[in-house]
Amino acid sequence: MKESIYSTINLKTVVLFFISFLISFYSISQELRGTITSDGDPLPGANVLNLTTGSGVLSDFDGNYILTNVSNGDEIEFSYLGYDSQTIVFSGQLQLNISLVESLTQLDEVIVLGYGSTIEKNLSSSVSKIRSEDLQNTALSSFEQAMQGRAAGVQVVTGSAMSGSQSKIRIRGTNSAIASSDPLYVIDGVIVETGAVSDRSNGVGFMDDGGGNLLSTINPNDIQSIEILKDAAATAIYGARGSSGVVLITTKSGSSGETKVDITIDTGISEVTRKVDFVNAEEYLMLAQEAWYNSGENPTLFWQNSGVLVDGLTKAEALSTDTDWQDQALRQGVSYRANVSASGGDEKTKFFISGNFLDEESIFVGNDYNKISARTNLEHKLSDKLTMGTKLFFTYVNSSPVPVQNGLGKSNSNLPIHPVYKSDGTYFNPTLNVKASLDNWEYNSKRRTFLANWYLNYKLFDGLSLRSEYGINSVNNNDSQYMGSIIDNNGEAKAFQSAGSRNSWNFKNLLNYKNSFGKHRLDILAGLEASKNTYQVSNIRGIGFSNSTLKTPQDAATQENYYNESAYTFLSILGRVNYDFDGKYLLSITARRDGSSRFGKNRQWGLFPAVSLGYNISEEPFFENIKKTVNYLKLRASYGVSGNAEIGNYAYVSTYSQANYNGGNGITLANIGDDELGWESSTQTNIGISMQMFDGKLRLDVDAYEKLTEDLLLPYPVSVVSGLTQVTTNLGEIENKGIEAKLGLTLVENDDFTWDTEFTYAYNTNKVLSVGDNAEGINIPGFGTTSIYIGKPIGISTLPLWVGVDPASGQDMYRTLDGRDLTVAEGVAEYGSVNNFLNSNWVAYGNPHPDFIGSFSSRLTYKNWSVSTLWNFSVGQNYIASGEQIQGKFAYGSMDITPLRSQLGRWRNPGDVVRVAKVTTAPTIWVRSTEYAADIDYLRMRDLTIAYRFDLENDSFLKGVDLYAKFTNFLTFTNAPSSMYDPENYVRGGNLNLMDKWKQVPQAKTVNLGINIKL
Repeated sequence: MKESIYSTINLKTVVLFFISFLISFYSISQELRGTITSDGDPLPGANVLNLTTGSGVLSDFDGNYILTNVSNGDEIEFSYLGYDSQTIVFSGQLQLNISLVESLTQLDEVIVLGYGSTIEKNLSSSVSKIRSEDLQNTALSSFEQAMQGRAAGVQVVTGSAMSGSQSKIRIRGTNSAIASSDPLYVIDGVIVETGAVSDRSNGVGFMDDGGGNLLSTINPNDIQSIEILKDAAATAIYGARGSSGVVLITTKSGSSGETKVDITIDTGISEVTRKVDFVNAEEYLMLAQEAWYNSGENPTLFWQNSGVLVDGLTKAEALSTDTDWQDQALRQGVSYRANVSASGGDEKTKFFISGNFLDEESIFVGNDYNKISARTNLEHKLSDKLTMGTKLFFTYVNSSPVPVQNGLGKSNSNLPIHPVYKSDGTYFNPTLNVKASLDNWEYNSKRRTFLANWYLNYKLFDGLSLRSEYGINSVNNNDSQYMGSIIDNNGEAKAFQSAGSRNSWNFKNLLNYKNSFGKHRLDILAGLEASKNTYQVSNIRGIGFSNSTLKTPQDAATQENYYNESAYTFLSILGRVNYDFDGKYLLSITARRDGSSRFGKNRQWGLFPAVSLGYNISEEPFFENIKKTVNYLKLRASYGVSGNAEIGNYAYVSTYSQANYNGGNGITLANIGDDELGWESSTQTNIGISMQMFDGKLRLDVDAYEKLTEDLLLPYPVSVVSGLTQVTTNLGEIENKGIEAKLGLTLVENDDFTWDTEFTYAYNTNKVLSVGDNAEGINIPGFGTTSIYIGKPIGISTLPLWVGVDPASGQDMYRTLDGRDLTVAEGVAEYGSVNNFLNSNWVAYGNPHPDFIGSFSSRLTYKNWSVSTLWNFSVGQNYIASGEQIQGKFAYGSMDITPLRSQLGRWRNPGDVVRVAKVTTAPTIWVRSTEYAADIDYLRMRDLTIAYRFDLENDSFLKGVDLYAKFTNFLTFTNAPSSMYDPENYVRGGNLNLMDKWKQVPQAKTVNLGINIKL
């Protein structure tokens, strides 16, 4: 009996011991290994997180990971930026390979930031993204034009239809006076300048080709994405150069797998969007004879004495001629382009290569543009810890720009009664003849651009990596011009040559630490960056040649030489900390300290900090009940400081220039130095909300911001006793406030038919808050009628207030500062002259900035067909149509200026209530006034693309074939006056001269047909 009891006890003991052994065995911490890939490519830096214990690791450069202290039942999450995460329950396996799938949801889309990246869900600052599909097959000569209407709060104004013309881009308004308000451009990590290289100031004509616009050389088909950094939290990482926003351009890279080849070929035709509405020959003669009569002249002596018959023109020829001079400078444009790219690689090496060719004849007679570009992007893994790569880009452009002033600009200086040629075949009135100017003007520009970036990335240990980058940007321009003696007022031939170069290098070392532990995710960046930019230009100008076969300045009788060289440097320390708790609470802290040679010794260094917060409310448990309707909701807020250093290289230095006095040579003061001269500082506050509803079919982003720019760089008036009229100093404040929104809708989504739409809207107000001790504002020497007024937008004009035409006399009436309305005759009687009368009664007028801008886009697909369209609009912008002034206030007969058709509505009889004064042969009134102010609103169909994709056999070597037709700028609705070629063309001359539309260059509407082949 005892043995039985003992046996039972021993058996129970053994069983309990065995069970406890098994439990302890399976509870022993184990190790999990594996590789994380996507489509066979390793994913370095992927997160492996034990959700049960909170411990985690990152995969290495081969995608390998080792996670320790794992127990049965632990939940393990595998995640990577831009990919759908996976979660598994550990059950004792020792090896586990994971393949992640690229996310199709916008929340997991990768957003490139300065010196790093994140995903949309973790973004706490304001950034807009333009994807590669928005830029493909663009028919525009410069890719930035394709950015129009794609991002809220970003205004893109096309320069002109001239090949290579540079556009104006404003991000959240204009925030400077004389310093540039253009955004900073960063291409594959290299900061680049985009302005002119050759100095044409000593040349023989104004061009409109951008003068070396780097952006026009970039192949849009090479671009993977464009990120536009808008608030200070996003731009502060670029410190003293980020206050006007930052445009990050990332080009395509290769991937492991079979080589993919993409070929695009297209051809296009273009024509001017609209022409200026001039009178014809019959209408001109009617107005000229009426002006002769209104001036009290004998009507029978009109043909003999009025001055309309010049250069041997007879009455019979004048009556039988009706020349459209715009047609002599404009034509139908033609373009041909081809793009070929190949990408691929294996586990160690990845590549992307491309070549692009463009041959374009623009709508301007003589404007030809040829571009060849090539790109090579390579990345090679040298070891498990070391990766190297390079991105190389080269472009050669051979173009023939045409002069604006002496080309199309002369179309208003030729009367419709004037023929192009005389009866003997020679040019009629050649110095004003558009055709003669274009035929006797030779211009050639050759530009070579090289952009390169080399990098090494070394993994020090799990989570910590060191990246070293060296980038260069080299642009070289060679220009030559020749103007024949026949079109020169003095009968002298002129030649001009210019050789310019801009070279920059940029070197940076970045230390990056990433780690996840528990519900915490940390991303820390620290870096040191140095850069130098040098600029050189040499010009030679020759005047007077012994015969027409000599066309270089070296052969001229008189030569003038010019040389300029300058440089500037930056040295920077930067850092950023991104923190994420449980996917709900986001924090980003950024700081950059910049030093620059551009400023005085007491202001060479500046600190630019920023902070942003994000709250993913939809991740809270209490949100689950409405998550089926409101899938995603995030609040964002940011505050930070960024700077503007774009004022030139030596504004803080006292300089001298050569001068002549009483027949002798000498020097004179050119600039007064200022050791306290520093950068403009922009402080910006931003709050925003991001939301998605109905399974992502409704997507909304709204931001409100306030940007205050202090230490405004201004040309401040000084006493002429100093020898100068102005000096540059830090003075004043500008404020930009606004709201911007972007709404996306998926209206239909099924196997055969999809319909997506998108709306953008941006409202911005611009206001000068102070200009130092000046209570009201300051007049700016050298900027014509421009002044800066407190409480008014930057760039407004001051000019006489026109109040209409006197019905009794037909004279223009203007309002005096004391509120009286006087005719020109009454003003002359009181003030002594027309100029004294008008110049004594200037008022601040207008707003050169639109009240709001926006866009609407739609994309429909039905089986193999797709149709996409993009419209953009601008409302509330004012301009002074100087062209209308020139064509409206001249002396008929004594000046060869063609009137606008609006002159037909002139005053004719007492009692007429009209807007155009009576026409006369009286001396010209050149002073601008509000008579020529125009509210310019427009709605434009920016793009319409119709495409068809062919069905192909699965085993075909062809992976895809698309045919497309693309219509650009095809429809425009506007209230712009008939004196303007286009409502969109922007004004040159800086932020202080934004309202004057003079010597405007037209836009083009284009039709392109093309084919895209994928192999």
